[in-house]
Amino acid sequence: MARKRGRGSSRAARIERRIKLEDAPELKRQVFYALENASKGKLPARIAGYALFALIVANAVIVFASVQPGLDPVAATVINRFYTFSTVCFLIEYVARVWIADLAFGDCTPLRARLRYVLSPLGIIDLLSFLPNVVSWFVPVTAGLRNAVNVLRLVRLIKISRYMRGLRTIGRVLEKRRHEIVASFLVIALLVVVASVLMYEIEHPAQPAAFDSLLSGLYWAVETVTGTGYGDIVPVTVPGRLVGALIMFLSVALVAIPGGIFSAGFVAEFQNASLRKIERGEKRGRDQERDDARDGGDDDDDADDGGHPDSDDGPAEGEGHARL
Repeated sequence: MARKRGRGSSRAARIERRIKLEDAPELKRQVFYALENASKGKLPARIAGYALFALIVANAVIVFASVQPGLDPVAATVINRFYTFSTVCFLIEYVARVWIADLAFGDCTPLRARLRYVLSPLGIIDLLSFLPNVVSWFVPVTAGLRNAVNVLRLVRLIKISRYMRGLRTIGRVLEKRRHEIVASFLVIALLVVVASVLMYEIEHPAQPAAFDSLLSGLYWAVETVTGTGYGDIVPVTVPGRLVGALIMFLSVALVAIPGGIFSAGFVAEFQNASLRKIERGEKRGRDQERDDARDGGDDDDDADDGGHPDSDDGPAEGEGHARL
C-alpha cells in the first residue's frame, strides 16, 4: 500500500510539473529544456544545452592539462582565460537553474523549489563550480588560495553526472539498497578492527618497529582485507601468520557481499526500467485504441444523423402524394 501511495504521489507530482511547464512563459520553458532536456527544446535551447555539456567536458580535459609543470606562458594564459569564461558561464547557469527551479520541482511552491535546488547536492556542486573563482577575483590571491581554487575546480567534473543516466542509476541503487550496503560495510569494518587489534597484540613483541601502534595494525588489516597486500608489513610469528590466513579467507567472503548487493540492485533497476517502458507502451496502445473507438463512434453517429433527413423526407413526400 505504501508503495502504491508513493507511486501515486510521484505520478501526481509529474503531472503537476507537466502542467506548470505548459503554463510557463516560452522563454522560461526553453531555458528549462536547455538545462534539463535539450532534445525537447527548440534550436537555440538545444544549442545552449549541448554547448554547456561540451564546456563541462572541456573543463574536465583542461583540468588535467593545467596541472602539468612547466606550461608554456601562452598556454597558461589561454587556460586562465578559458577558466574565466567557464566561471561566467557556470554563474549564468546557476542563476538560470534557480530561476527555473519551480519547473524542475513542480510539486513545490516557487520559493521552496528554489531552496530545494540551492540546498541539493547538485545545487551545491553548481555553486562551488564558480564561486571560488569569483572570490579570487576580489580577494588578494595567495599561494594557499590558489591551491584551494585549483582543488575546488575539480568539482566541475561532477557536473557531468547530470548528463549520464548510468550515474543516476547508481544513485538510485545506493538509495534503495542503502540499509544492506551499510550493514555489509559495518561487518567489514568490524573485521578490520578485530584483525588490527589481534595482529598488533601478536606481532608487536616480535617486531615493535613494524607494529609500533594500533594504527600500524589497522593499516595491515585494511590492505589485507581489501586484497591489496603491499608487503611492507607482514606477520613473522606463527600465530600472526595463522591469524593473517584466517583474515584473508574471511575477507574473500565478506568483501564480495557489497559487490553482490550492487549487482542485484543494478539488475532489479534495469528490470524495473524495462517494465516501466513496457507499461508506458501498453498504456499508449490502450489510449490509442480508446481514441480510435471514440472517433469511430462519432463517425457512426454522424452517419446515422445523415440518414435521418432522407427518411423523414420520404414519408413526407409519400404523404403528399397520398393527399393528392
